[in-house]
Amino acid sequence: MLISTLVLAGALSDVLNNGPCLDSPRSVPMSLQPPAVRATQIVKIDKVVSTSTMTAGETIGFLYTLEDGSTWLGQRTAPYVSPAGAQQINQLLGSTHLPTSNVTEFPPQTKLGVKTNYLQYFQVKLPPGAADALSVRVDPCVAWPSTRPLPDPTV
Repeated sequence: MLISTLVLAGALSDVLNNGPCLDSPRSVPMSLQPPAVRATQIVKIDKVVSTSTMTAGETIGFLYTLEDGSTWLGQRTAPYVSPAGAQQINQLLGSTHLPTSNVTEFPPQTKLGVKTNYLQYFQVKLPPGAADALSVRVDPCVAWPSTRPLPDPTV
């Protein structure tokens, strides 16, 4: 949590999109996906870091915790996604997606140059011990201060 504390120690802005999560597609406290309601606001972002041999130390994605307590997995922004990282984040998604979801891999954002409108974030549940088995670790990145109310998500 030291990183979160350092990021929040400066002047608080309404959007926390600096520091170690700069290549995250979403920021705290934005809504993860429409509709913009309080339950879908991001309150914490953690980095998903590879511990496997070929990609050790590489950030392969982000784990978003929403105001409602749910956790969602997302890839890095497009310029930072490597083929090895994409394969590993898909292994993580395939193992941790919720039973109500049949999605087990990140779909492309475009197909033959046409936007697919597929979702980029998938609800997951990372059970204790799963990170080691999947050769990843989850590092804290940035969090909204629990003592400060979230801003209105519709603004």
